[in-house]
Amino acid sequence: MAKQEFVEKLADKHEAQIKRTLEDLEIRIVSEIANRKGDSELLNTKISIALRNDIRRFIDETYRTTTDGFVREYDNIVREFLKDFGTLNIPAKFKTLTQIDRDTITQLKFQQFAGFDDLANRYLNEISANVYQNAIAGKPFNEMVKDIRGIITGEVDRRGRPMSTYASQLAHDSVMQFDGQFTVFKAKEAGLKKFKYTGTLVRDSRDHCKKHLNKTYTEARIREIWAGQWTGKSEGDPFTVRGGYRCRHTWLPVADDF
Repeated sequence: MAKQEFVEKLADKHEAQIKRTLEDLEIRIVSEIANRKGDSELLNTKISIALRNDIRRFIDETYRTTTDGFVREYDNIVREFLKDFGTLNIPAKFKTLTQIDRDTITQLKFQQFAGFDDLANRYLNEISANVYQNAIAGKPFNEMVKDIRGIITGEVDRRGRPMSTYASQLAHDSVMQFDGQFTVFKAKEAGLKKFKYTGTLVRDSRDHCKKHLNKTYTEARIREIWAGQWTGKSEGDPFTVRGGYRCRHTWLPVADDF
């Protein structure tokens, strides 16, 4: 399996898995609220405050455990990268991992997990605040459940995007971003200055990606092109953000200079 295919499948796998994880989180939170309120239709404020610790624990046991597993799997991206990189016409010393490479991998993984962690903290606060506010307002349990589902999985309409939408996008983009960041780091280490834009076109692929797919550019030319504007562009380094959110394309180093 080519590295590009492996990366795309891993991104799809993580995106599907995080959705299932958040469905489980939603079930656990709703079940705990039901247990805490007992036979009462309403939840008192004392219990709602105590529930924050339970919500944090559920997020740790589901979402954070899952996303930690995601980041650990990025080592497989490195493995697949080295298979392809090892076939390039470059000095052998660049075809294996150095200690600097390993330190860089650790730092890149830490950066990606930080994004997942920030999202966890944001929604811990939002879910806990919602439960407390609804307890104060005396909102019936069934209505509280609708709010929680709206916040986590989006099964009920609400203002703002649910946690599941942000988390699934993050799960996908983190795979692609890690791949792009490590690719350009290792390529520069080997003195490579050209990259080919590769990947799979799908129904909603951006015109920008269609235009540049399978074309090879120098790093300087890439930065010049990516300084432009197009629909769906996300700001950042072109080797990290590529075509934008949920982009399925990556860069492959080209070694024709050797």
